[in-house]
Amino acid sequence: MYGLYGKVYNYVWLFVFLADLWLYTIAIREITNQKDQSEKIVGNVMTLRWILGIIIIFLAVWIAYFLPWYNSDTALWAIFIASLFTLFQLFNSSIMALMQANMKMEFSFFSTVAGKLLNIWVVLGIVFIWYTKDTLVSYHISFLGIIFASLLWVLLNTWLNFWYGNKIVPIRFYYDRTYIWDLFKTSLPYWIALFLSIVYFKVDVILLSLLEWPWTWDISIALYSLPMKIVEVVMIMWGFYLNSILPFLSEYFAEKKTLLLQAMFSHSLQLLFGAGVGIAVLGILFREHMVRVIANEQYLVPVQGFDSGDVFVIVLFVVVFYFASLLFIYLLIAAKKQSQLLKINIFVTLINIIWNIYLIPHFSFMWAAVVTLLSQICLLVLCYFAVSRIHVFTFPTQSLFVSLILWWTIWYTWYFFLNTYSLGLYGDVFVYGSIFTLLYFGFWYLLNRKTISF
Repeated sequence: MYGLYGKVYNYVWLFVFLADLWLYTIAIREITNQKDQSEKIVGNVMTLRWILGIIIIFLAVWIAYFLPWYNSDTALWAIFIASLFTLFQLFNSSIMALMQANMKMEFSFFSTVAGKLLNIWVVLGIVFIWYTKDTLVSYHISFLGIIFASLLWVLLNTWLNFWYGNKIVPIRFYYDRTYIWDLFKTSLPYWIALFLSIVYFKVDVILLSLLEWPWTWDISIALYSLPMKIVEVVMIMWGFYLNSILPFLSEYFAEKKTLLLQAMFSHSLQLLFGAGVGIAVLGILFREHMVRVIANEQYLVPVQGFDSGDVFVIVLFVVVFYFASLLFIYLLIAAKKQSQLLKINIFVTLINIIWNIYLIPHFSFMWAAVVTLLSQICLLVLCYFAVSRIHVFTFPTQSLFVSLILWWTIWYTWYFFLNTYSLGLYGDVFVYGSIFTLLYFGFWYLLNRKTISF
């Protein structure tokens, strides 16, 4: 069932992204610059997203009906419910943009927690009432019920944010055709670049369902999706850091403050590379523990020679290159060179799809992970050369070397302790995991404190 779950959400995600248009960021900027027009801006953004969202729901279900790997009652209903979830999530993010622009985000924590708690209780009820019956019908009802639980939490979250946002300005739909068209044109270039930069994290699951045999695709997707979901969460966290430094990078480029630009680049690369290496090595060392804690032993049973633990080894190295490439991407954005970024992303996406189409039929999900890694390396190299045409940066080689030495030390320390003094599943995770994390990041900070500041 998890394979179908991952397949449904990755399929719906591709359509939802078409309706997103990166309007959240654009709306924040517009509201910040025109506070007196907040009601009109939010209303038009909601209208644009609602129109696009309804079109997306129709297309997602209609296209799925003609695809044999989705053409089942369970899959189609799941796609429909997941599409409704994303429709209200788009509506909710329009209100969140209003709250963000007015620095009123504290309530969003309460509304999110309330929605998640509702989700958990509904899922627990479904598991105890239906899933324990151990029949095919109960499995399908449980599966749809879990997806419906996600819809319930986003409905509650949206209603609470609507109630709170309405205190800032009256929230209602507006339809100003000229303004909506301007919003669309402004958002489109940014959206294309963002879409292409992350599409290869999703398209491989779709291609697995297209190119694998019907009796193995759900298993392959399940084994592949578990590590990828965890890695995607890790990747999102560092986007907040880069968003926070983007205004400074833009200012330094515009005013040609080369010394400050170099300092910001060096500090950020040290931080991102050090964090990426640390997360990769700790994740690889504890990969089987994480699989057992998050999922179960079945994910460690090899299929076509590989299991989820093997995928972890590959995709965790993706994190290292992703963190570094993300810095170069933001440098291009700060320098107003989005056109170069767009060309790079088009090339990398095409290469990723071609490699996946060629390799998946021969090597299954393991090589889908390898292709993701190769694509990320390709993105990093191309972004580096694009940035070097704008400004030549000096790399903090000493700090990067320190991260690799610490990686090597932690790796060998692991084998000594785990092979000699294993504390069991949870003991290894919480005791050794905590110790190794503190050792790595503690020594990393001590060795780099003269060259980096927080």
